Amino acid sequence: MRSPLWTLAIGASLLTMAALLAGCGGSLTPERSLSSQSIYLSPFSDNASQTPRWRDIADYLYTTSFRSKFQYTDAVLLSYTTQETPLRFGISAPQRSLKPNFCYQMKLEGPSQPWSNQPQGADFVNYQLGSSGRWWCDTDSRSLTDGDVASGAHNGHLVKGYLYFDFAVTNRDGSAYQSSTVTNSYHVTWKTSQRSRTANDGPVRTYTVVATSDGWAYSGKNRTVTVGVYGEWEPGRSPPGSVALASGMYSGVQFRLTEESFHSRLPYGGNWRTVLLASLPEFQIGSPLTAS
Repeated sequence: MRSPLWTLAIGASLLTMAALLAGCGGSLTPERSLSSQSIYLSPFSDNASQTPRWRDIADYLYTTSFRSKFQYTDAVLLSYTTQETPLRFGISAPQRSLKPNFCYQMKLEGPSQPWSNQPQGADFVNYQLGSSGRWWCDTDSRSLTDGDVASGAHNGHLVKGYLYFDFAVTNRDGSAYQSSTVTNSYHVTWKTSQRSRTANDGPVRTYTVVATSDGWAYSGKNRTVTVGVYGEWEPGRSPPGSVALASGMYSGVQFRLTEESFHSRLPYGGNWRTVLLASLPEFQIGSPLTAS
């Protein structure tokens, strides 16, 4: 569980990181100031029958003890900017708050509400996320295409859009810091050992997995391996780095962390289970910004 001192320390580090990012060619400019917000992610019991993953990105299996005892808590802090295009989200996770050497999808999801294809309210939010990313129908429990949504056949159904825009890989102790802009639209995450990257996919990131007998998640012999990971471009969407959500008011949006399963067929390989989320307060993209 988080402590007040840890909260203050992380908050200060996030502000410092935002300033560094602004000075390193980010989307911040000297004549603009932003509204920075932070909120803790809450554990989420995924009711869509997705199973948890108990293997790291190298497919090393965690111990029986770890699998029986590990639980997500409210220790992971989410920070984000508003009134900025593109939005920026950062997660700060202390030691042992997440699974070690593990990959998580970072997603924005719109409100599950009856779809009427009107350019306002929930429909506006879902359209921006769905047309940039993917569509899901809670009424039918299945994914939809742009054509499905445009046809009107699902009007009145609980339809929402969501956007998988980046992924985060934890350290060997389950800690992580990741700062990402909402400029990508990914379908899923792959390891280079599974699938070769194509021209439209995101860049490969290389991680060194160190699995030592630590009394927490690993046992047995010490193992070290290098793993390449990248996001697969969502077909029909803007290439990585060029996605842009439209200006407007966004209500009912959730930020979600989902366990990446890499299409695993191994025992304990998982099935894209959402484990942490935060309901974001209403925010606006592209509103006038105050002079600094």
